[in-house]
Amino acid sequence: MDGAAGVSRCPIAPGSKFIYNLTVPENQSGTFWYYAHSGVSRADGLYGGFVVHAPSLNLTDRGLKSKEEEANYRDFYSKDLLLHDRRLPVPDSLLINGVGHFNCSMAVPARPVDCIEHYVDLSYLEFDDGQSLTGFTLTFSDGVFDLIQLDSNDVEPQPQVSSAGVLFLGQRMDAILIPSPGRTTHDQRSMTIKLDDETDLFSIATDKTTSPRADVSNFKLYPKLYLETVPSSRAILSSLPKHANQTYVVYTKIQKLSQNHNIPYAFFNRTSWKPQSNLSTPFIYAPRDKWDENQLSITTGPGPMWVDLVVNNLDEGSHPFHLHGHHFYVLHVYKAPIGWGSYNPFTDAHPPGLEPVDSANATDNGVGGGDTSPYDLSRAVLRDTVQIPSRGYAVLRFRAENPGVWLFHCHIVWHLANGMAMVVDVMRDESVDGVVSGGQECTAL
Repeated sequence: MDGAAGVSRCPIAPGSKFIYNLTVPENQSGTFWYYAHSGVSRADGLYGGFVVHAPSLNLTDRGLKSKEEEANYRDFYSKDLLLHDRRLPVPDSLLINGVGHFNCSMAVPARPVDCIEHYVDLSYLEFDDGQSLTGFTLTFSDGVFDLIQLDSNDVEPQPQVSSAGVLFLGQRMDAILIPSPGRTTHDQRSMTIKLDDETDLFSIATDKTTSPRADVSNFKLYPKLYLETVPSSRAILSSLPKHANQTYVVYTKIQKLSQNHNIPYAFFNRTSWKPQSNLSTPFIYAPRDKWDENQLSITTGPGPMWVDLVVNNLDEGSHPFHLHGHHFYVLHVYKAPIGWGSYNPFTDAHPPGLEPVDSANATDNGVGGGDTSPYDLSRAVLRDTVQIPSRGYAVLRFRAENPGVWLFHCHIVWHLANGMAMVVDVMRDESVDGVVSGGQECTAL
């Protein structure tokens, strides 16, 4: 089930409704989220969390209360988007489940703000970054936590930490908060959020102490957990092959071109995506020759196969990319210390940032079988959203076995609206009756 307007489904017309009826597989659990995929509706608040519980997880057995908090993060803008005059809007606050930290003295009659104190109790935590612009790092002042999942997939056990990051746009993290000795989850003082590449700190109080002070008499320093270095569980990695059946290379960048009146547009391989307006059905029901020039697509063929997607980010900023309909293994992410760090496996002898593999003396990296991979597959992580650094690249491997047309896009809502998207056409046989001709006519496309 997917709802990308114009790609896999018709948009929900004004004044109408649509019921999503989906079945959750027995082996699937974790934190997900749903959101509008039309224009910048997500930035207007059209999104929400969706938590699937694993039957075997019993918080009481771990010495915790059977209570959880699903923390959904988004940006808050006090000004209308139209007032930004094509500039990237900067949020005024960070909201957690609709609650944020804001200087109420900035409120004026023309831009009223409701300032109400709000406190939450935390034990089992699910975080999803639904913001429009940036990632963040979490720090707890009086406790540590165990990381359980990233993007709804189990990870290898990690040391207990009091800080973890960076959680980028669209990514999720499940963790169990463990109080400091002698305390309970009721006693937790605060959770601090540091924005990626920003200096602002948002302190979210969890009790009625307005100015908490740390007790340093029994202080213990815990390391920060860098989420990008955490691998998936070995059970998940056991199905990862050494090599893919197909490899695709794409390049992405935001450009201001005179032909576009110097308005910034985002591109994949010189194609800036936008919904097709002259097509009465979603792409999944339309033959490929009916798609217009704004649709860059890769096709995986009629059967299931493993696909490597090498994404080169030629832009001056980092971008979080999300693939619909699939999870992918992140094999390698690289940022050049200077200059460009792009990678083309068809012309480069080996991936930049990795030492060449000596096949004669290489040892198995612990995953799968067969010949040697240039990547350390034992450190791969299964996700559906990855942050690709500026002037760097990422190698993503996924099993293309979910038939359909799936959007691959930057999760910064403003960049998606400017065209940073493409589609992946998986196992769609246009010659089979009902695959193309079985689609409905859209009343609002």
